[in-house]
Amino acid sequence: MKKITFGFIILLTIGIGISCDKGDDTNNPHAPAVYEGWTLKWNEEFNKRKINLNSWNHELGDGTAYGLPVGWGNNEKQIYTSIEENSKIIDDEGASVLAITALKGNAGSFTSAKLTTQKHFSMRFGRIEIRAKMPKGQGLLPAIWMLGDNKDKIDWPGCEEIDIAEVLGNNPSKLYSTVHYTNGENKQGEIQKEYDLPTGDFSDAYHIFRLDWTPESLTFGLDGKETGTILIKDDMKEFLRGFYLILNVAVGGNWPGEPAATTVFPQTLYTDYIRVYSKNHFEAPDAPALDIEEETIGQILEPNIGNNAIKDGFNELGNSKVVVYGPGAPNISTSESAIDGDASLVFDFSGEKWGGAYLELEKAKDISTYTNIKFSLNKPNTLTNAEIKLEAGATNAAVFLKDYTGTDLTDGFVEYSIPLTDFAGLDLTGLTIPFSIWNPKDASDALVKATVLIDNVHFIK
Repeated sequence: MKKITFGFIILLTIGIGISCDKGDDTNNPHAPAVYEGWTLKWNEEFNKRKINLNSWNHELGDGTAYGLPVGWGNNEKQIYTSIEENSKIIDDEGASVLAITALKGNAGSFTSAKLTTQKHFSMRFGRIEIRAKMPKGQGLLPAIWMLGDNKDKIDWPGCEEIDIAEVLGNNPSKLYSTVHYTNGENKQGEIQKEYDLPTGDFSDAYHIFRLDWTPESLTFGLDGKETGTILIKDDMKEFLRGFYLILNVAVGGNWPGEPAATTVFPQTLYTDYIRVYSKNHFEAPDAPALDIEEETIGQILEPNIGNNAIKDGFNELGNSKVVVYGPGAPNISTSESAIDGDASLVFDFSGEKWGGAYLELEKAKDISTYTNIKFSLNKPNTLTNAEIKLEAGATNAAVFLKDYTGTDLTDGFVEYSIPLTDFAGLDLTGLTIPFSIWNPKDASDALVKATVLIDNVHFIK
């Protein structure tokens, strides 16, 4: 294997350089730390009047502009903006800091900000330190994290993710550091380290979050103390490539849950600085080549496999593909057992973690003249509930299977007919996802292992 002797892999575009305006003498408490055997290669001190757009991008909206379902793939509630009310540089506790603020608007809406260094700065191995103070409150999830430079070439988690610091707002004294990747079985790999503050919580004061990254391991730290090490195994080659940085505050979603009436807004993630160091005389191995098939989660599905779930002869929707999402996303196949046509679509859920799958149309369709969606399911009796969701552009709406009584058909299929008015707020003029099913559960509301056959999806007037 070739060796690169630069000691540190770092990608910069014009306009990015080392910024030490907060001072670089040893008497300055804000000066970058000096570590024997390490060299400061890049830093962001947030000491300008405005956010440096030569270093940072704002990701905007609800996620759909980036190929994700509404809610950034996690059912999050915030809309990300670039306005100063959500992200700006301020003075806090005697330091110039980046403030990312989640705000509550009218009718239960929320705004926040998500900043990335994608295409501006990335790192591969070394040490990164971030001094930050977290928000808190039920339904909040501030995060300091990284995604792989190959995000534009492969879907998550094949694009790899390193969560340096995440804090659930309803448990603000616990720190989570996590990696996500595609494992050797083409499933989502996830390894998480936790650390509890002995006193106080992460909203009380600034803390220094650290990642030491080598070709062999990722070691997380807090205020100079190691909090956990993750070894990079053979099926984790994603972590031998470059990553860019992300700072954001999410509101709601699958992990933190919904904001409560008692959640106080605004809430702010304050970031004082980010500093990246390289190990002197370190020789980095070549980055492994990307293997799309090997590193894509789940199966490589045939085009238009979703058509097996659509009613034969119902051509108003055009062709549809199947998209899976989440750590508990189902395996996809077809079955000759069908209530309509030659085959049905099969979603095989493991029941271990949250997840789902959906049909996605090639082109948005106007279904405003229809009144109901009809579909047939063949499912085990242990599955008593699941989320059925439709999406249209920037809007999505869901109902729960337990609220509807189906009609028994042959071969174990049950037919459901649900009024489209039950999908509150859905824009019926631009349907993009005509059917999805998430998180099958049993009578105790626990995730359940289930093989679900889906057939005869159509709309009626």
